[in-house]
Amino acid sequence: MTEEQLYKNFARYYDKIYKGMDYEGEVEFIKWAVHKHQPSSTNLLMDVACGTGTHAQKLTDNFKITGVDLSSQMLEIAREKVPNVNFIQGDMKNLNIGSKFDVITCIFSAIHYNRNLKELGDTIQNFYEHLNPRGILIFDLSLNKNNWIEGLVSVDTVVEEDLKIARICQSKLKDGIFNANFVFLVKDDGEFDFDIDQHELGVFEVEEVINLMENKKFETFVYAGFKSEEWTENSVERPVFVGVKNLRGVSL
Repeated sequence: MTEEQLYKNFARYYDKIYKGMDYEGEVEFIKWAVHKHQPSSTNLLMDVACGTGTHAQKLTDNFKITGVDLSSQMLEIAREKVPNVNFIQGDMKNLNIGSKFDVITCIFSAIHYNRNLKELGDTIQNFYEHLNPRGILIFDLSLNKNNWIEGLVSVDTVVEEDLKIARICQSKLKDGIFNANFVFLVKDDGEFDFDIDQHELGVFEVEEVINLMENKKFETFVYAGFKSEEWTENSVERPVFVGVKNLRGVSL
């Protein structure tokens, strides 16, 4: 997926579609996890796949933020929203910005833009190289083979006086990849629009991601739904991974 395709026409609607997202709860979890697993001084945070910058905006009181995203349209909105944050266009799979961080976050399903375990392993190794000793990596698996429901239809709506949006998608897995074709129906100030926003997303088993993290020298913890409770196979909430860069580990 190139940046020209990703959210090309609908970046301006992103915040409206996700206005019900629990940004505050996710930010509080990030702060809690960093304090729990690295209680010494931490300051530098890289938010990968930062989107329109809402998480970065809410973390600026606690960290010096660098935001990274593939989409130039999303970054344009982020720079306007949070002018005191350094935003960089880049791909998590081959990112090399020449800096190290105390914390790296890649949340709200963004890790799924790695379509298979090879891509995911390369990305996690890339994150490892960008972390300071005992640095913290945080990401979530909203889509995983433990909770996958084939054929599930999701509909997101926005209803305002001059704006109506319906976004429709159906879950369909092929060769471990979710070809997420989001159908957009938009009526904006009397003008109608229709398009399909296409995403290729990898769907993984939780255990194979844990093994991959440990092979990449991360001490790994898995929590349930951006809360302090440990994730189990019976958890309803999505698994949230917290990895601590372990210099004593051995890569297999």
